[in-house]
Amino acid sequence: MSALAMTVTTTRWGLDRAELVTTAVAFAVSSMLYITRRHPYLARGVVGDLAGLGVLTLVVFRRRRRLRHEALLCLACIGGVLAFSPDWPLEVADVVWWSAVTIGVAAYLAVRHRSLVGW
Repeated sequence: MSALAMTVTTTRWGLDRAELVTTAVAFAVSSMLYITRRHPYLARGVVGDLAGLGVLTLVVFRRRRRLRHEALLCLACIGGVLAFSPDWPLEVADVVWWSAVTIGVAAYLAVRHRSLVGW
């Protein structure tokens, strides 16, 4: 495995200090966007989060290593969705979007746990 792969991935389950900081920053940015834009951001944010979680799941499943700074990757995916500003129907209730992201996070954490720790 290359040195670059070793620095951007890890076999640790927990986050190190730098990852805690980037997670807090991603949470703050996403929260502010939700507070200021509400439902339209929520819909696009969930799609971005699910895309990011998909990438994270593929990496941890295939390599048995997780990408570091997971929250920043998801925030970048949200930024990609916002940049493209898709114009799909957003009339789905907030509870559906919150449920979708909750299920996505739970599924990722299950795969992550199995890949890094085992059952």
